[in-house]
Amino acid sequence: MRVRCLQIVHPAADIPVAQFAGIRVGGVYPVLEMVAHDIDCQIRLLGPDTPDPGLLWDAADFETVDTRIPPGWTLVIADGRTRLCDARWQRPGFWTDYARGTPQALADYEHVKRELLAAAPPAEN
Repeated sequence: MRVRCLQIVHPAADIPVAQFAGIRVGGVYPVLEMVAHDIDCQIRLLGPDTPDPGLLWDAADFETVDTRIPPGWTLVIADGRTRLCDARWQRPGFWTDYARGTPQALADYEHVKRELLAAAPPAEN
């Protein structure tokens, strides 16, 4: 799944900006995961200069340009949240383990990241 950035609202200043943290308006980016909670929906993206593990953005600021869901992704509803991402990231505590530098979590992240970045983007019209 890939999305195009329609707008960026600076998180600290609450004003529109052309780029922030490796994401720019008009750019197309792979989605690493989607997280929904109540009426809030965020997507984790990875841009060329975005720090790992990507950043969470308001999904309303993007449009889908490639609707293909990568193989191995699962949808999990638990603890009041809905998450769509690779099954390896769905285990409880994955992001905590990633932040702590747990080798398996780091390896799982890198593997999924490589797969998503290697996937061919959709053909332009």
